Amino acid sequence: MRIAQVVASHGDGGLEKHVRELSRLLLDAGHHVVLVADPRFLADAPAGVEPVAMDFSRNRRNPFLLWAVYRALRDSRCDVIHAQANKAVAIVGALTHWLPAPTVGTLHNAKRDLAGYARLAHMITVSARLARDFPPGRASVVYNGLAAVAPQRRDLRAEFGFDTAPVLCAGGRLVEAKGFDLLLDAIDGLAINLLIVGEGPQRDALELRIARLSPPARVVLAGHRDDLQALLAAADAVVVASRREGFSYVFAEALLGGAPILSTDVPVANEILPPALIVPADAAALRGRLTALLADRAGWDAAMAEPRRFGATKLTLEAMRDGTIAVYRSLIGRN
Repeated sequence: MRIAQVVASHGDGGLEKHVRELSRLLLDAGHHVVLVADPRFLADAPAGVEPVAMDFSRNRRNPFLLWAVYRALRDSRCDVIHAQANKAVAIVGALTHWLPAPTVGTLHNAKRDLAGYARLAHMITVSARLARDFPPGRASVVYNGLAAVAPQRRDLRAEFGFDTAPVLCAGGRLVEAKGFDLLLDAIDGLAINLLIVGEGPQRDALELRIARLSPPARVVLAGHRDDLQALLAAADAVVVASRREGFSYVFAEALLGGAPILSTDVPVANEILPPALIVPADAAALRGRLTALLADRAGWDAAMAEPRRFGATKLTLEAMRDGTIAVYRSLIGRN
């Protein structure tokens, strides 16, 4: 197949990671990938894609942008056009009646305005929760996939100066949605070492909160790290304290790495973990459940058996590739 991937953002977030990995998987499976993207995104694109540079800094309704994207997609002669996330979906949705191939868009996070997606032939969502926002049959769930990481023998206590208390790890951009403030309130005064991996605008506020923690709780803000998945795998447990998620990459990375997990009630943790490992986005709830789980670590580990089996089959790169290709083929057959 000739497949067009359209992405309007650039950077190193979960969306961009997904598009790069999916493009590489499609290339490895023998398909031709036309990547319509910002030049900064194309600088790190997988080798083998057909790059089409596009200035997506313009407003999504800009007629010159719409015309440029239309010409690029028309000339690409692709069998299917895949728009990734909201801005790309809005642009492709506005053009869909004039495009020569069926269109599909991936919804990566919960959004109030889904009008752009409704114009496309089909939708892919990264969680079952997001699929419920569309009429039956209009969306397919394809979980983001990751490469598995072997359990780590790294000594996080020695590496980060922790004591003998359990080492918990949490990761993500330091923003309100990720709930790190809730997690700090939850562990205040407990015998817990917490490693937070990530960077973002809440760093100063989190540092102030950490300075006010009661002992013996200890927290290290590690900043951005390229080895997050390995750190998650080496921790005694992982906590996802998010207030909102579309698909938690940290959860998926932790699951494939084998760590016990406690999560707030967000996708996709709430679709995979048993109820005992899901709590509201509330500091008191996190504290109470975390205390109970750390007192019964064997039981916590046993509760992870089924989620780990699910992750090993549904959250892999191969499962993501196969699920996406199945959607493409169904659209081409329907067209």
